[in-house]
Amino acid sequence: MQKQMAQPQSLQSNSVNPANLVELQVLTRIVEQLQTNNDMKGSIPYLAKIVQIVANQRLEKPSPTTKDKQHYYQQLNELSKVQADAYAQLAAAYFQTQQFISCEANLILSVKMWEKLLRHDPASIDTTKLRLKAAYKQLAEAYAAMGKLQLAQHMEAKLERLE
Repeated sequence: MQKQMAQPQSLQSNSVNPANLVELQVLTRIVEQLQTNNDMKGSIPYLAKIVQIVANQRLEKPSPTTKDKQHYYQQLNELSKVQADAYAQLAAAYFQTQQFISCEANLILSVKMWEKLLRHDPASIDTTKLRLKAAYKQLAEAYAAMGKLQLAQHMEAKLERLE
């Protein structure tokens, strides 16, 4: 049974290189095609490239006005969501190919971003909680598969506290 993975959100920003947007679209289509053909392992290099692109995006620092700062932080939250999703998708591919250590490394990055968004982006708290629950659950499963039962229990406890 193949899981339908969420697509990376598109970045609409003047500070993002348009070539990166085109590259993300092409990479996303390749990943979709590979995963549709159940080639999860083949999609990993493309997902890793997506992660690399979104992880290296930077926003211009805001001017001292309050309105500019507010807009900057809204953009920063959106960028964090895109980055967290990209890490989670790569982690899911690693999980499905039983590469649990790589799965763990990427999921931890995703979880940290979602936890930060939970504190700083009240407008998307419901979506953030859903994504964080999925990440905690997958981390617990990865830890269990690696025999790290205490860490798996810790993730289960975090999942329960989130609900």
